[in-house]
Amino acid sequence: MLDKEYLEKARELFIDTFKVEPTHNFISYGRLELCGNHTDHNHGLCLVGTCSLSIKAAVKEDSEKVTIKSDGYKPFTININDLEAKENEKSTSIALTKGVLYKLKSLGYKIGGFKASCNSNIYNGAGVSSSAAFELFIAEVINALYNEDKIDRLTLAQVGQFAENDYFGKRSGLLDQCGSSFGGVCALDFADPSNAIVEPIKFPNWPMKIFLVNPGMSHAHMDNLYSSIPDDMKAVARAFGKSVLREVDEGTFNSRIDTLEGVTKFQKKRAIHFMNENKRVARIINAVKNDDMADFIQVVRECEKSQEDLLKNVCVPGKYKGSPLEAVRRANKVLKIGTSRVMGGGFAGSIICLVPNEEEVAFIAHMNKYYEGKVVEVYIPSTGAHEVK
Repeated sequence: MLDKEYLEKARELFIDTFKVEPTHNFISYGRLELCGNHTDHNHGLCLVGTCSLSIKAAVKEDSEKVTIKSDGYKPFTININDLEAKENEKSTSIALTKGVLYKLKSLGYKIGGFKASCNSNIYNGAGVSSSAAFELFIAEVINALYNEDKIDRLTLAQVGQFAENDYFGKRSGLLDQCGSSFGGVCALDFADPSNAIVEPIKFPNWPMKIFLVNPGMSHAHMDNLYSSIPDDMKAVARAFGKSVLREVDEGTFNSRIDTLEGVTKFQKKRAIHFMNENKRVARIINAVKNDDMADFIQVVRECEKSQEDLLKNVCVPGKYKGSPLEAVRRANKVLKIGTSRVMGGGFAGSIICLVPNEEEVAFIAHMNKYYEGKVVEVYIPSTGAHEVK
């Protein structure tokens, strides 16, 4: 369906739920991690794109309550005067909503109530950060309804990250929220996460399409796997006397990493991935700016190899069947010009596939043998979360 069809369905759901007409429409997108896998949490470099998979919503102002009805789920209501984080609300949409409202209020912005009905084409396991899309939806509603659209995009992203980290209970960097907030393609530098550098870059109109393939493995019960990556990287940073790897001088790192004491060989490999991935991001940014599609794809190919050999986030140990790694190997069997890799946190969820036009027919036919109905073409919208006027 087109966005306008989803918005009409959101309107119908709103009327059915609240018995009145909505007054506003919003869209909030997922994100595509183009390069910079597991670099943001150690203050690294990233290249992110907005993803066309999105949340669409119909909204109307309310007094002191926020009530959200998502298609297929029971509605929930919170009072904007009771925004305390609660342990039993972790990992829920209630926690994300409260976290966004609390942080905006603490920053001095106006908050208020609203009713909303939502639907989404972000499928389970898409790997485009549906949580970031939801956070930025809440933040953008408050921005539009109560703050005259004056809250800047980076602040909105940081508010979303706070909600995810402190209320939802998931440790993550800022890449996901920046991808949902800014729109288009952006180079991100998190050397100072409180003042991240965001550089919008015009993405070339290359003869290539982007597909996501969902191999079907669930993200459930993987928090320890995800958190082990920043933990391992920061353990190596501490062995160098620093708090994060971005603070470690590259020359010092290269000269000492082999003999570094107090950390495991596995942790060292993940640290090496970070250092090399930062350089790959700088290279892929140049590829975009110089309209070099071949090198763009080559950098993504090298990232995939590093994920598999060093980072080890392409497969839950002992569970190759149905894993992203299996899907990547199947895709790369037919992608000789293009390539694919695991996107985002890894271990489960979708892979991103860069498919040149001349390989599209063979790619789709091959992948549909294994993942029929789960091979989804996406694109990069030019705007982030916004009110549709």
